[in-house]
Amino acid sequence: MTPIATLTALAALVPALSGCQAVDSVVDYFGPRPDETLVALARSADNDAQNLADVDANASSLRADQADALYAEVKRLCGLNNEGNAPRSCTVERTTDAPLSDVDVAKTLNEAAHRTRDALSEVSSESRALVTNQAIVLDAWDGAELPAIPELEAADLESATSLLNWEYEQVFGLDFARSYASPEIEADIDNRLSLHEKRIEVLQGAIGEVAKVPQPAVAYQPTAVAGVALPTDASSAQSYVDKLGWNDTLKWEDAASKAAAPTAEGEERVAWRNWLIAVAAQSRGL
Repeated sequence: MTPIATLTALAALVPALSGCQAVDSVVDYFGPRPDETLVALARSADNDAQNLADVDANASSLRADQADALYAEVKRLCGLNNEGNAPRSCTVERTTDAPLSDVDVAKTLNEAAHRTRDALSEVSSESRALVTNQAIVLDAWDGAELPAIPELEAADLESATSLLNWEYEQVFGLDFARSYASPEIEADIDNRLSLHEKRIEVLQGAIGEVAKVPQPAVAYQPTAVAGVALPTDASSAQSYVDKLGWNDTLKWEDAASKAAAPTAEGEERVAWRNWLIAVAAQSRGL
C-alpha cells in the first residue's frame, strides 16, 4: 500500500475532520515518535553543558556538542517532511533543568560515561555507532587505567583474536618507525609500545582460557598506512606513528560498536563491550 493510501485508510480511523486537519491528525496519531533513550541522553548532555559552563569550558563544550549530535540523530531517525522539519509527532522540546551550584567535573563526566554506556543496551542499531563514540570520548576524558579484561564468551573469541593480531601488527609498525625516530619522539613511541604490549598480554591470557592463542608472525611486511608512506627520516616517522595511532583508535572504536550489538541469540555482551570502549578511549587519549 502506498503512503498516500495508507494515510487515507488511517484517516477513516480518526474522528471526522476537515481537509488538512484530518491529515495532520493522522500524522500526529500514527506518525513516528522520538527515540526516548536518545532524548534522555541529549537532555542529560545539555544539563551537563549548562552546569559545567562556569567550571570547565572545554568539558561544557564537549557535552554541548554531544547534545547537538544526539538531537540531530533524533531528528534524522524521525525523518523530515517537505518543509524540512520533523513530523509533529516527533517534535522534541529542548529544555534543561535548573542549573546546579556545586559541580564536580570529573564526577559529572564519569556519570555521563556510565549513562552513555548503559544506553547502548537500549538504542537502535542505527544509533549504536554514535552512542558508542560518545561513550569512548567520555571515557577518554577520565584517562583511567584499563579495567580487567572479562572472561571471553564464544561470541567474543573471533573479535578478540582479530584484535590480538592487530596488536601484533601495531607493535611491529612502531618498532619499524622507531628506527627512524628522533630522540624527541622515542619516548612517545616507547609509551605506545608499552600499552600495546600490555594489551597483547591480557588478550593472550583471555584467549588462552578458551582457545589456542595465535602467535605473532615471524616477520611482517612494512607497508604504508592509509596514504602515509613508510618512514625514511624523523619527520616521516612522526607522521607514520600518528597515523598508526589514529588507525588504532578507529579499529577499537569499530570493535566496541560491533560488540554493543546483541548476539544472534539476543544476548548482550556488556562486560566485553565496556572493556573495548575503555581500550578505545585509551587509544584516543594517546
